[in-house]
Amino acid sequence: MSRVLIAGGRGFMGRRIIRLLKQALPKVEVLTAGRGLANDRVFDVHAPEDHYTALRGIDVFLNTVGPFEYDPRPVMRACLDNGVHYVDIAETHEFMAAAAALQAEGAACATVSGASSVPGLIQVFAQCWADSPPASIRAQLSIGTNNPGSTTLLRSMLSPIGRRISGNGVCFNHTWLRPHQGQRARRYGPYPCGLNALRLGDRDVPLQFGFGFDRRPYTLALWLLAPLVALTPRGLLGLAAALGNAVSPLARPLGTKIGILSIDQLDGSGEVIDSIEIRALSEGLDVPAWPSVWAIEALLNQPRSAGSLAELITPEQAKAKLSVAGYPVNFQ
Repeated sequence: MSRVLIAGGRGFMGRRIIRLLKQALPKVEVLTAGRGLANDRVFDVHAPEDHYTALRGIDVFLNTVGPFEYDPRPVMRACLDNGVHYVDIAETHEFMAAAAALQAEGAACATVSGASSVPGLIQVFAQCWADSPPASIRAQLSIGTNNPGSTTLLRSMLSPIGRRISGNGVCFNHTWLRPHQGQRARRYGPYPCGLNALRLGDRDVPLQFGFGFDRRPYTLALWLLAPLVALTPRGLLGLAAALGNAVSPLARPLGTKIGILSIDQLDGSGEVIDSIEIRALSEGLDVPAWPSVWAIEALLNQPRSAGSLAELITPEQAKAKLSVAGYPVNFQ
């Protein structure tokens, strides 16, 4: 029987991924990993070399332990040393770069970072344009604010606000509007997604990513508060996230459950010439959870070296899987 070990499996996103993983792959044994004894195996992503035994008999290791602000190389190396495929749901440049560097060294196992909606699904669907790469790509993710959240998710969301995006300006130093069919236009601000460019065919195409909400005033508030958030100590930001998560149920009825991921192909003047949109009318947080499930499924069915979700699944496969799960993909 194949075994998957999920670090952070008892957390907000970890539990969601485990539910979907058991639904999609019922014959796979799913184990949780963490520092607490309540987990199936004790494993610390910050000191994985102390727990190499936890990786014995494991086929794929999934890292869901956020915020993804720590050095990922020790846990990635621990997996490679033990012949275990590594997958994570990170969206930070450091995680993505570390995984890419290991693949460049000729890693025998997969080191797939960013297997989530961002940047994983962006990588996958952008391959639709690989035969004729555009001048640039702009992607936007807006979340429905009438959905449950967690302190960790909120802290991860706030952490980069007002800070420099690796190689791509400052997070939320401006905003822009993007129309969505059947919905009010939504506002977005520049936000890190782990990648500054996408490899399409034989070209590296610049990527701009924006984050926003279903309610424009919330996005504008982030823009106005960005300088203050950037100066807030990380510990205090964690407390603010806990407080925000505690009071968020009061604001949820003001929002919707509709989340949207749009991927735009831009010409040299920045005009949109083609778009792909994924829309979640409900259970929007299942969308970022599914890609890691697909990555695990692909690696169990055909173990191989890979450095991105786009090397494991095609746009056609992703579209079909999302549609079956209730999330249609529209080409506009």
